[in-house]
Amino acid sequence: MKEHPLKLYVSPLLALMLAVAIALGYAAEAVSYFAAVCMHELCHAAYAARKGYTLNEFKLMPYGACLTGEFEGAPPVDEIKIALIGPASNAAAAVATVALWWIAPETYFYTEIFASANIFTAVINMAPVFPLDGGRAIMAVLSRRCKRAKVYRIMRVCGLAFAVALGALAFVPGLNLSFLTLAVFIFFSTVFPDKKCRYERLYSLAYRREKIRSGLNVREIMVFKDATLGKLMSMLSGSSFTRFTVVDADLNRIGTVSETELELLAVKYGHNISVYNAKFLKKS
Repeated sequence: MKEHPLKLYVSPLLALMLAVAIALGYAAEAVSYFAAVCMHELCHAAYAARKGYTLNEFKLMPYGACLTGEFEGAPPVDEIKIALIGPASNAAAAVATVALWWIAPETYFYTEIFASANIFTAVINMAPVFPLDGGRAIMAVLSRRCKRAKVYRIMRVCGLAFAVALGALAFVPGLNLSFLTLAVFIFFSTVFPDKKCRYERLYSLAYRREKIRSGLNVREIMVFKDATLGKLMSMLSGSSFTRFTVVDADLNRIGTVSETELELLAVKYGHNISVYNAKFLKKS
């Protein structure tokens, strides 16, 4: 694997929020939750790197954290483990902290908030909504049997509903900043997904790599050159490998785009560009 340094990006707004929390007397809470989230994401990174995936950037934002990198070809078992290793690390930290109380009871006063932060982070991330880890794991499983685009749409709707419900709950009976921050994170991640943080495009590829050992059907679809990459992506199926024949208005063949090429083009140029501009015009 080609080595790349993992870049760290800290949002200035997050730094400001931490400074305000500390100034208001919530230093222990701010530091504990910050440490729990960082440990959570770094465990994702460590396991992904161990399995051979390239990691580019570790972003700390006001609404959470995100790892960016190249996860193409990850089999479902790796996707699930990468998703679950974060909550597992928080659960392990909480158990270790509680165990410490038995050995040294005097540490309880200093570590109670840290234990609570890890429990909260683990439980919330196991919620079955995308882009939380529980939702990512469910997507990996469901995409084996259903079209990825359909599963992703369902998970986004569930995530939006969860964000709205959690946002309402944040004001009952009083203001709960943790719930409100999480609701904002899920809402914006669902409505405006970060293209570099998405996992949804990986699942059908992982499924195909497993299925190809016993044979995988290849299907061909003819599309006009002005069809967007997003439109082609919606035609993909996890149960077959798709190859697109691109034609002009007179049905003259321009060229072909394989499913693998399509996914790489979508990452490079986004989903709104036409397949002709992305594959043939850019190439020339």
